[in-house]
Amino acid sequence: MPRAVSTAEAKNTLTALIAWVREHEDAVVVENRGKPSAVIVSYTEYEAMRELKERQRRQDALAQLRRLRDRVSARNKDLTEEQVETIAEEVSRDVVQRLINQGKVRFERE
Repeated sequence: MPRAVSTAEAKNTLTALIAWVREHEDAVVVENRGKPSAVIVSYTEYEAMRELKERQRRQDALAQLRRLRDRVSARNKDLTEEQVETIAEEVSRDVVQRLINQGKVRFERE
């Protein structure tokens, strides 16, 4: 169970709190006037949270691309499936590149 401390206590005992996080493999919730304002977690836990966030961001981008493909397909019933796929791929690449440029998605080519 996470430990809760005030901001004053966190300021005065940061080294000890970091040791507590490592030893107990748990978090410390830093409260300001009785309300949670920050959390101290291990670097391993932080990296796991970042990975989950990135994975969710990628899933959201993929869902957006699929919706776009479906809209392109619905608007272009006269096109063959191959033509629709070609258009959707071109637009998808543009959308992904825009998201990469905005820093919203990290994308690594294999």
